[in-house]
Amino acid sequence: MSRVTKSIILGLITALAGLVIGIFPFGVSLEEETGLSLLFRLRGSRPVPPEVVVVSIDKRASDALGLKNDPRKWPRTLHAELIERLMKTGASAIAFDIFFEEPRQGREDLIFAAAVSRSGRVILCQRLLAERSDTPDGSGMYTERLVAPVPALEKAAFAMAPFPMPKVALSVIRNWMFKTGAGDAPTLPIVSFQLYAAEVYEDFLALLKKSGATISSDLPADRSSLMKRGELVPAIQEIRTAFEKDPELDTTLSVILGRYYRGDEKSRKLIESLISMYSGDSRKYLNFYGPAGSVTTIPYDHMLGRGKTGLETAPDLRGKMVFVGFSELYQPEQKDTFFTVFSQEDGRDISGIELAATEFANLLENMPVRPLSFGAYITLILCWGLVTGTVCRLLPPAAAAAASAGAAALYLIAALFQFRTSAIWYPVIVPVFIQPAFAFVAALLWKYADTNRERRNIRNAFGYYLPADVVDKLAKNMTGLRTDSKVVQGVCLYTDAEGYTSLAETMESQKLGQHMNQYYEMVFSPIKNHGGTISNVVGDSVLALWLGTESDKERLERACSAALEISRQMLDFEDRAAGSFQMPTRIGLHAGQITLGNVGAADHFEYRPVGDIVNTTTRLDSLNKLLATRVLITESVAEHIDAFVIRDVGTFLMKGKARPMRVYELVCRKDAAIGKPSQSCESFSAALALFRQGSWTEAHQHFSAFRRTFGEDGPARFYLDLCSRYQNNPPEGPWNGVIRMDYK
Repeated sequence: MSRVTKSIILGLITALAGLVIGIFPFGVSLEEETGLSLLFRLRGSRPVPPEVVVVSIDKRASDALGLKNDPRKWPRTLHAELIERLMKTGASAIAFDIFFEEPRQGREDLIFAAAVSRSGRVILCQRLLAERSDTPDGSGMYTERLVAPVPALEKAAFAMAPFPMPKVALSVIRNWMFKTGAGDAPTLPIVSFQLYAAEVYEDFLALLKKSGATISSDLPADRSSLMKRGELVPAIQEIRTAFEKDPELDTTLSVILGRYYRGDEKSRKLIESLISMYSGDSRKYLNFYGPAGSVTTIPYDHMLGRGKTGLETAPDLRGKMVFVGFSELYQPEQKDTFFTVFSQEDGRDISGIELAATEFANLLENMPVRPLSFGAYITLILCWGLVTGTVCRLLPPAAAAAASAGAAALYLIAALFQFRTSAIWYPVIVPVFIQPAFAFVAALLWKYADTNRERRNIRNAFGYYLPADVVDKLAKNMTGLRTDSKVVQGVCLYTDAEGYTSLAETMESQKLGQHMNQYYEMVFSPIKNHGGTISNVVGDSVLALWLGTESDKERLERACSAALEISRQMLDFEDRAAGSFQMPTRIGLHAGQITLGNVGAADHFEYRPVGDIVNTTTRLDSLNKLLATRVLITESVAEHIDAFVIRDVGTFLMKGKARPMRVYELVCRKDAAIGKPSQSCESFSAALALFRQGSWTEAHQHFSAFRRTFGEDGPARFYLDLCSRYQNNPPEGPWNGVIRMDYK
């Protein structure tokens, strides 16, 4: 194997290692909690749009107003006064992140409701409650219910929306745009932004119609209709539904906007933000601006003109969105401050109301944090791993270390630039830290192995463990091979006799030995006749190998021929045996890379195959039992053989395995077929396709028809039982046609 080939192989291994880490929950969490935090810290704070303002309720305001440190008990007439002052200063809209579902004595609620009604621009917060309901199986399920403010406020509010926050999280990195558990309800920042962007509603609606989007006739036809009390939230939900029905609607609207829209730049940006808001995931990553207080904040008492500085010094609020809420821990039932990447060492976190303002500001700028699409992420990790691994294997250790470190630094700079300018989030933990380190260490170990293996003779190395003819074949096929002298491409065959344990208990040891010698002769002969090597014999099980250095179609066909011959001879052997001496034999075949290694300890070692290919092959035995089949092969064998009739019997996730495996029954050679096995296989495949689609009733009918036409059949019986079970108790989660094996 050439130096370049080895380098490319290491690059591929590095790419796959990075991919495996990156797509599994651990890697995703690592990128979210560590990688994204690193980008935020390197970027630092950034300016907040001036159009968003927070009016904060805190301890200092309580003291200044002479009230208790429990804002839930403050007179609601204060909120009425606050609304009047905010509207006088030109506030575009007001959103309260405070719950008002408990009625007050006297006229407090009526006074507050009157102020809310007069403003015509107040959004109140709904509490989100999780409720448990019993299910027939007794497990129970949870649903979420929205709790509105007291009736007077509910009637007066221009709109209402929940603002859910994570109850338990290491840190807040993203939040809900639409709460799916509550009927896809739009959250407080979403409702606030649609109200703020009402000026471009008619242009946005015109774009929707021009795109051909499916929109309801109940959708408000113009801005004045949208601005009627109670119309905003239903309109938002209707538009969201249109985007969910057409995943490409955002792209279509962007194209139409670029070609035909003739409005001013501010309006164009608002429409672009609306398109982004309605499309994509219901949860989006927050683009934080900095530590607590980064958003322009006015203390509650100052806004009322009762602080050290009065209203005359407050910022001009014309055209601004104002969020009113707590900034300290005053709610006894839940914490209203949250840990983020900008939380400070003194324990000062960002308040819930500032997070709402942050989400609104992200929408206004159309700059939430945007992770790469799944396809782009996969491509980046694979390509970067390929380059990193190849470079580390090609260069000497010192040069490789310098090159990989330099490349990682350049990548981090480029990722930071993209994050700072457009909020695009490139992964950094895997490509900057994990893949270069993995590639460098792997290259060092590989080069060390090369140096040692160059001094050993292949024939002598294998001569201690394998027969001479096998050594000769390997030596011819592995000319110049040094690094991979113990890793070969091959086929693994595993046989297991049914009823051996009972036979051993009932038969005399001498007769058992004679019987097993006859049995092994029936198994060994086909293997050797077709070029295989007996690797291990344990009890009644036999492990055989067909080895080589490349993918070899002929080798696969030899192994399949041996399996069919064993199965055929076992039928003859069973016919000659009497009653309890019968030993039906199940066979499994799998192909791939086989690692030949020393297994043992102290002064005793055996040279045998180890690794996933052996483990997978032996797992086919339990599947043979389940399906009542004789010879099963994996997809790695099936996709390379043309001379055999095979039958797809399903996709299974073996116990302890992370990836599902497609399995086939090896029926016979095409040139030795009796009857019409291909017709039988086609009929079975049609029934199996219905099963994979989740059409349990139709699949049951097809499998029943199959048995009536072709007779008793183990796989058909298995799927009939499974269809009957799934008709009454479908599998949990999204169905993908994969059958989980609960035992080995």
